[in-house]
Amino acid sequence: MLSDLRYVLRSFVRNRGFTFVTVVTLALGIGAAGAIFSVTDWVLFRTNQYPPDVYLVGGQTTDQPFVPVRFDCMIRAYEGERTALAALGKAVSQVGNVVIDGQPVETGWLGVTPNVLPMLGIVPRVGRGFLPGEDREGRNEVVIVSHQFWQQHLGGREDALGRKIIAGDAVCTVVGILRAGQMLPPYVQGQIFRPLAYRADPARPWVPQMFCFVQLAPGVSREQAEAALRGAKVELPSQFSGFMQGDRVALSSLAELNDVYRPEVYWMMLGAVGFLYAIACLNASNLMLVRMLGMRRELCIRLALGGGRRGMVRLLLLECVTLALAAAAGGVLVANWLFPLLLSATGGSNAFGSPGWISWRLDARILGVMAVLTVLTSTAIAILPALRVLRTDLNSGLKDGGNAVGESRGLARLRGGLVVLQAAFAVILLAGAGLMVRTFANFQKIDLGFDATKLAKVYVSFPPDYIGANDWQARLNRLREIEAEIARVPGVRAVGFGADVLLPGWYFPGMSLAGPEGRTVKSAMAGFGRGFEVAAGLRLKHGHWLRVPQGNEVLVNEALARSLWPDVADPTGQIVRPEGTNPNASDWKGWVVAGVVGNVRSTIREEPGNFIYTPESWNLESSNVFVVRLGRELDPGVSDALRRRLYAFDSHVVVGRIVPLSEQRQEFLWTENMANSVLRVLAGVALLLTVAGIFSVLAYTVNQRMAEFGVRMAFGATPRDLARLVLGRGIMLVASGLTLGIAGAVALARFVQSLLFGVSGNDPWVLAGVGGLLLATAIAACAWPARRAAKVDVSRLLRSE
Repeated sequence: MLSDLRYVLRSFVRNRGFTFVTVVTLALGIGAAGAIFSVTDWVLFRTNQYPPDVYLVGGQTTDQPFVPVRFDCMIRAYEGERTALAALGKAVSQVGNVVIDGQPVETGWLGVTPNVLPMLGIVPRVGRGFLPGEDREGRNEVVIVSHQFWQQHLGGREDALGRKIIAGDAVCTVVGILRAGQMLPPYVQGQIFRPLAYRADPARPWVPQMFCFVQLAPGVSREQAEAALRGAKVELPSQFSGFMQGDRVALSSLAELNDVYRPEVYWMMLGAVGFLYAIACLNASNLMLVRMLGMRRELCIRLALGGGRRGMVRLLLLECVTLALAAAAGGVLVANWLFPLLLSATGGSNAFGSPGWISWRLDARILGVMAVLTVLTSTAIAILPALRVLRTDLNSGLKDGGNAVGESRGLARLRGGLVVLQAAFAVILLAGAGLMVRTFANFQKIDLGFDATKLAKVYVSFPPDYIGANDWQARLNRLREIEAEIARVPGVRAVGFGADVLLPGWYFPGMSLAGPEGRTVKSAMAGFGRGFEVAAGLRLKHGHWLRVPQGNEVLVNEALARSLWPDVADPTGQIVRPEGTNPNASDWKGWVVAGVVGNVRSTIREEPGNFIYTPESWNLESSNVFVVRLGRELDPGVSDALRRRLYAFDSHVVVGRIVPLSEQRQEFLWTENMANSVLRVLAGVALLLTVAGIFSVLAYTVNQRMAEFGVRMAFGATPRDLARLVLGRGIMLVASGLTLGIAGAVALARFVQSLLFGVSGNDPWVLAGVGGLLLATAIAACAWPARRAAKVDVSRLLRSE
């Protein structure tokens, strides 16, 4: 075995060009597969790490298949179903400044009952979990922090246990630190965990909005638990009248929660890298066949001297394993540095708003996958050469001489078929990349309905008992004071407050209006203060902006105006009535339309929905966004200045995210952006490998047919004829691959259609562009072999023969 290994290594040194090209080709395939697997692993393959008997309780409505939020009145009823449930835990996202050494470092924490983390199988790496009874007021001043928070804000010191931090108005003690890379299910992701203690407020029964986790009792099925919870007697407060009547309890497993991450996108990326890996293996197999043909005479001599065919196959397998191991080592470099660098260059790996669990890390699990790929690679590239060795004709191999030896028609067809498959896979990847490029171009053309340049949104939150919680005038005054503080920050040109109506990422039409001909028109309702429209750059189409704080006037957007009054050019002065109200009532007939506002998009993909915009004094609890018009695009300096000024003004004001609107478009497209970047990189590498495959086939074919070309020229063929012959061979292979690849792209288009926008999965322009690109690059790859064939030296060839 050692002598065989020494022979293999000496052979690779003698054939450095072959060794380098093969190792680089396989390293690209293995490394890209490892990098993409590291991203898709959590969403696709590790969803079963949580206990299978733990579920999130939600509700189903006619409009929503699953609503994860529950309220205190519901959970109190669920707690009575002890026969179906072994445990019930609650989690609430809580808002407040988290302060260390006098500086705010976070803007909230997750309040959990002490049993939630153990129920999910989450145990602190250092310290302890929460104790029973610590979810009572006065005893809940303890926190568990994530590994990331521990490193960033507590110095990564082991003596961080016992450290005091301020969470809201409480001084809390750090009692536990989670392990590095601790994965948490959706709705329970956070940096800080604190025991949940709250008092239900009968005047505001919708506070807090909770996530309810249950562990089923032994022997109880999911369907039985759902039936039991649906039978629980929930006493809905009067404030929920008409709001939660259609709610039906539904359970979601923790694995199903990952659907919010759109797993189809990750399957697409995994399939794409599978095509690239296949192209790399096909290319390497072709190169191995080329090398074996060049060694045909040597192999026959070794067989004639007593070397068995099994020994030759063993030697060949050793070569393939050695190449695959070298490629795996190179693949680690590709996965850890090169591939993330390429994605970063295309905007994918650091996409704005991408979830925190997307990271390029090579842990033991990823290295294990790459080890499996190494074994598969060595097997894949050895199969065809091994079969050729077993079928080698000893006599013909010894009789054939040197450069006159050519490959058989069957072997030529086999190597050509490998190139055709490479071209087909490359077409599929190129088509996917082309569709995503067109999709992004279409997204950039969307009119958002406001001027997003130099505009930022500042999300603020207030404690439940903050100033004016039950006094709208006091709350309105405080909002205006905050507005004035923001206006004093250098670089701020205009500022206004209101609900989050500028591309919030969601649209909830909770208002039912009386429409024409007795039909119902659904609409959302939001309010904003005077000055908001100037800072945001909203467009008034008819009428005037709201002037009277407590008037009965409202604004409607264009979409709602068309739905309610399709035949009215200017609906100013029309009456908007909630469904079920009496149009003939003497005390209140409805709201008067003061003006029509241009449509503003709530999401990128959906058309603008219906909206009523109310005066600034209505529903001030939803006024949690300040829009800020700046003199330049938002930068970290301005963000820090805004946070410092508001914290100095009032430490109870919690400044959440500060988002530049020019980038929020990309935030909502992070999934498409990641898919776009991955496909572009994979398609580029696939195109490069395919061109290399075409070049290798033609270069070897020309080298083996030089004697034939000399004979052709002796009988009158011109150099142009020989060049045309070689080009025709290459174009024929590419055309065959194009045909097969386009058919495959059309068949697979339905799997990427959900990612596309404004373009069909079978877009003819994309397919035509892909075909033209592949043909152009193939012709370029054929140019050098064709040129070499045209320069055949007839006299030298005849002398050698």
